[in-house]
Amino acid sequence: MAILIFSPEMRREEYRVRHILEELDQGAEVYRSLERLHNRFQQPRGDLCVMIFVIGNHAILNHLILMKDQMYDLPIALILPEADREIIMKGHKFYPRFITFADSDYSDLTLALQNIIQREYEIFNETERVAERSSRLLGD
Repeated sequence: MAILIFSPEMRREEYRVRHILEELDQGAEVYRSLERLHNRFQQPRGDLCVMIFVIGNHAILNHLILMKDQMYDLPIALILPEADREIIMKGHKFYPRFITFADSDYSDLTLALQNIIQREYEIFNETERVAERSSRLLGD
């Protein structure tokens, strides 16, 4: 399974996220522009299991909110630039599984991603088992 990262700028936060993903042995698709991210949402989800948005400013957050209805129904982790009330309120429009801030300790993000990935693997494996059983029943 892979993780989608949207990070318009190569920021310190993205390096930290990539390090966490390496520790978790997870691959990532990285998108830097809203246009490319939008184009990705027009394609099948594939093996994506979680989306991580590294938000650098209000403008990017506002653009992502406008794209919300086109996004995959996947768990979202947000990395917000600051613990500003307005930004946090806007971030909650995504119903994220996890929110952290650029200047925080990312140990909680590591645990959250481990849990999200594990849950998504379990759902994926169960879906595969059901499909296999259905196939056998229909084939017999």
